[in-house]
Amino acid sequence: MIAAEAGDAIPSAGEDLAPEVSFVIVTCDRRELLAGCLESIAALDYPGDRVEIVVYDNGSRDGTRDWLARARRDVRVVAGTANAGFAAPNNRAADVAAGRLLCLVNNDVRVGPDFLRELVDARAATGAACVGARVLSADGTAIEFDGGTMSFYGHAAPHRHGERADEPAADAPPVPTLFASGAAMLVDRAAFRSAGGFDESYFAYFEDADLGWRLWALGERCVLAPRAGARHAEHGSEALLSPGRRIELLEQNALLTVYKNYEGERADRVFRCALALLAERARLEPSRAAACERGLAGAVARLPFAEGRRRELAERRVRSDAEIAPLFLEPFRPAIAGEAYAERQREIAALFDAADLFAGERIGASA
Repeated sequence: MIAAEAGDAIPSAGEDLAPEVSFVIVTCDRRELLAGCLESIAALDYPGDRVEIVVYDNGSRDGTRDWLARARRDVRVVAGTANAGFAAPNNRAADVAAGRLLCLVNNDVRVGPDFLRELVDARAATGAACVGARVLSADGTAIEFDGGTMSFYGHAAPHRHGERADEPAADAPPVPTLFASGAAMLVDRAAFRSAGGFDESYFAYFEDADLGWRLWALGERCVLAPRAGARHAEHGSEALLSPGRRIELLEQNALLTVYKNYEGERADRVFRCALALLAERARLEPSRAAACERGLAGAVARLPFAEGRRRELAERRVRSDAEIAPLFLEPFRPAIAGEAYAERQREIAALFDAADLFAGERIGASA
């Protein structure tokens, strides 16, 4: 695991302990979810005059914008005309935010009173550009995000997802993570913009994993603050997409992530392997075949833009693949269940020599 390194920009004792923070919330309909999120932010034990709230309205048709203008005049609203997904709206809101730090939260998330203070303290202790919260289920009994994991072919997943929630120790330190969940993260605004923000090709899904990987490659760090608690109330944003569209985006974005973020020759090798594995998922689960095909077409259509991003990262890269690889945690976690797919994953990975970075890991890890 990557620890604090000499030269990391850890803030001095004299730095502002309550820096200005801009909350960024993307919303689309479901006004009641947004209202609950805003209520939880209002209850933070953080100086209110150091907090700004920016809401990007993704073309809501339930009166959200009128309600904000009437009842929450403290909120800055960026008005979209249609549902533009997650990545681009967050970037637009970040462009107008005034805070030195951005706190991105989903509209269906509720944060605890010490949420922001824990994130800010973790950043001050580590100098990390990005700090993730620990996200629990609505009732607080199950873990939804406790750090990020990644398969070697680009499918990200939350660490310990579904496990029974335990109480972190009072002195639990921040720990490195490949990425922070876009549902609840603090990120340095300058670092976010320097890294290019979220890749707007993604629309939704894996944009947070892609950003985290890119930040590490550029010499920044991402950590998880175990005591920064948030609860995912209802997964309201996922209801806006059909299951087929969700699979399509997951497949498309996983391909783009490996193409852009691995180093040169390895990126080409893993990308070819990822294409073969996508075909196997479509073969073994025919119900997802059409979505897989659309995901592949979407990735191919976006390759010219991805090529530009890939070259830019190659020019600016500070950390190698080998340095970042330990953060994947579960590089051989199959993207779908079943021993048939796990076996084909082993065979195809060996055929392409695509998993050379993870030779010490157990290739047959179960889903």
